[in-house]
Amino acid sequence: MQRPLAHKSAVGLLAVLWPGLIGGIVLVWRNDAAPFEIFVGVFWSAVWYFWLARIWLGGPMAIGLMRKALFAICPIMIAAAVAVGIADGEVYPSQLVGLAAALCGIASGVLLSRGDVKKWSLSTVAVRTVRQPPDGIAFDLRSAALRRSRGMFGCLMMVVTVLMLLVVGVIGATLPEGRGTNAPDYIAFMVGVVLVVIIGITGYIRLNIQARAMGVLTITERHINEHPWPRLRSVTLSYKGEAAVVGGITRYPSARLDLSFYDQSDEHHLRLPDAAALHRSIAEALSTHSPEGVFAGWVPRTDATHPVR
Repeated sequence: MQRPLAHKSAVGLLAVLWPGLIGGIVLVWRNDAAPFEIFVGVFWSAVWYFWLARIWLGGPMAIGLMRKALFAICPIMIAAAVAVGIADGEVYPSQLVGLAAALCGIASGVLLSRGDVKKWSLSTVAVRTVRQPPDGIAFDLRSAALRRSRGMFGCLMMVVTVLMLLVVGVIGATLPEGRGTNAPDYIAFMVGVVLVVIIGITGYIRLNIQARAMGVLTITERHINEHPWPRLRSVTLSYKGEAAVVGGITRYPSARLDLSFYDQSDEHHLRLPDAAALHRSIAEALSTHSPEGVFAGWVPRTDATHPVR
């Protein structure tokens, strides 16, 4: 589906809206910008244009959040500009800039609310489907791993952010008032924000690389992935640690699929996502489709390291 003209126009307006806001702030700025103010301006500019990039790519959530933000903030900006003009009896350049930026924002929100933009945005979402074989079942290990790891990583990043703010707060509590924006707590805040962003981006990339390596596990009457059953000596589901029953489902820590072959000495090991329901489904599929005596079920392991393929 072709990108609607309304979407292109909205992104163009939003691209010039932020420089307009920065220009309005510069017009009323009375002092020289300290490193902290410069850092804040650069940081939020990066956030804005990252958000705008997600909108350009058609992200439905990014578009929806932007639309709500524009309709909530822009009317307040217009009302504030009008109120200041009435109170002072004079119109300042900064008011005109802020008013123009608010009008651009409302126009962008209206354009992003169009039905053709919403339809196009939904069409850009790549829904990953796994084609099921006629004589077996395919498991999307990548999606299962991402669902869990992203949630856990998001919680971890929240904890890291809170700890960073606590450290900055402790530093600030030990410093005198009127210390200026070059004080250690402001510098610590800038360093902390940069570190959190770097950790977040690096972690997100690492999670995707790890999940991509899992791929899809296909179990049929003929093979496991590309390995035919006659070639397999044994198939086991192994785990490291203590299995526990939670809510009637047995949870196996560090679960892995181990394959041994008749024609080679090396085993193949496939790490599985930490999802108890998925483990149970894989075990059932192996019990159903494997030849008699090949699938050995769940077995504990004590090895320290093994190659993962």
